[in-house]
Amino acid sequence: MDETLRRGFRIGSFDVEPLTGVVKGPDGEQHVQPKVMDVLVFLAAHQGQLVERDTLLEQVWRRVTSEEVLTRCISELRRALGDERGTPRYIQTVPKRGYRLLEPIVELGDASQAQRPQSAALHPPPLTSAAASVAVLPFDNHSADPAHQFIGDAFAAELQATLARVDRLRVASRRSSFAFKDAALDISEIGRRLNADYVISGSLRWSGPQLRVIAELNDARDGMQIWAQTYDRRSEDLLAVEREIAEAIVAAFTTQQLWAEIASVRHRSTSSLDAWGLVQKARACVLDYTPEGLAEAIEPLQRAIELDRDYPAAQATLASLLIERLVNGLSSDPKADEAAAIEAADKAVELAPQDPFILKMVGLAWSYAGDHERALGCLRNAVKYAPFDFGAWGYMGWPLTATGDPQDLADLRRILDRLLAMEPRHPGVAYWLYHKSVADVSEGNDEAALAGAEAAVSLRPRLALAWMHYASVLGLCGRAERAKTALAQCKRANPAMTPQHFAALLRRVSRDERLIGRRVEGLRKAGVRVAK
Repeated sequence: MDETLRRGFRIGSFDVEPLTGVVKGPDGEQHVQPKVMDVLVFLAAHQGQLVERDTLLEQVWRRVTSEEVLTRCISELRRALGDERGTPRYIQTVPKRGYRLLEPIVELGDASQAQRPQSAALHPPPLTSAAASVAVLPFDNHSADPAHQFIGDAFAAELQATLARVDRLRVASRRSSFAFKDAALDISEIGRRLNADYVISGSLRWSGPQLRVIAELNDARDGMQIWAQTYDRRSEDLLAVEREIAEAIVAAFTTQQLWAEIASVRHRSTSSLDAWGLVQKARACVLDYTPEGLAEAIEPLQRAIELDRDYPAAQATLASLLIERLVNGLSSDPKADEAAAIEAADKAVELAPQDPFILKMVGLAWSYAGDHERALGCLRNAVKYAPFDFGAWGYMGWPLTATGDPQDLADLRRILDRLLAMEPRHPGVAYWLYHKSVADVSEGNDEAALAGAEAAVSLRPRLALAWMHYASVLGLCGRAERAKTALAQCKRANPAMTPQHFAALLRRVSRDERLIGRRVEGLRKAGVRVAK
């Protein structure tokens, strides 16, 4: 499927949005099922040509299914387009052969982006527009070698990240899925708790230089196994096996063309298994972004880059974690860390300009640097390529609360309200509540800000930044004694997150002087001396 077609196209009097499953026409908009949209997009990619039924079944379903399923999809398309089989305007049936899309298409990707105001945000797509919802559990590791103990988690993390780059899949976050490691629960219960219809699991076993990987895809709704495969390879082929598994899973839900496009354009990995292992170790250290985890994560990333300077994930992860170190006041040389973070961010985007994981990490770096337009550009591209990466949507809170633009705050509210309604158990909820609380402070809704800040710290009690913000809002609301308790909790979580560092951080990342003033004033009302 052509990249521009995925961003949208017009056929006759209808605008088609493949990423959201929406068809807009003279009588309004309607949602179609993911496979129905896949059929329409495949026909659009071959507009004017006869597409054989067998070709559609192979490319869209990629597994054995009946022709009746395709017939139903064509019927639903005709209903959406107001088409008649006997006198078709859009879809012609060629008896015993296949189908032809009659109307010419107009690609809307570039035009729609140009027409959209720069301040306007997109919004997260509805959950039902995904082709499938998937969770990847840590793979069991059957090895006595201590050096292999983390590989099962790392392999699953890489598979999760690869699948999350597919714009038609909704993939549970790594932190959510990994919470079920070694859980004595059946697949159906795990799927229910993760809001995922399908669960991927497996195992790895070494025998000298030989590696056996077993992977399976199960339907969490009925417990039935959909697909399973055993891979016997050499140890150095581990990443190649991960790619084969990802391809098989993507093909089960979307099209072979889609996988080929993502594999060739968006996702650039490394040929160094050692570099990959170091990045995975670093990412495992920061699942909770604690000071201790950040301290352990930087050095493996620097070693990974020494092994492969052109590994985008190493560069982007280093950039984001250096920024986390700066945000949390843990850097011994802030100027050097910021320069290194920006250099790594630039290199990552140069290497992988369409990789949503890279764009998400780099957006965080540019937010800290104060280049909010560039940060938003990266994040908007990230969610364009991976619309179900709700973590990337939440990252927009950093630049959108920092500009001082009322339209940006309105955009952020729409995004966060939708995220909180759709994914109330997502590990990013505490951050979403934090950003919403900051927006409330900006608009003078201090009591609402207090409720959000309190909810954020209750969800993530080790998030020092949220505790400091909570203390500030308590000060604004005249609860000085409770603010002192919040400050003590902040110090317990991270002694480096002092009121002075917090105030300096606000001045560093925001250009909204009024918001900075209100947040610092809240600390002063709580009895804290903060330099002007």
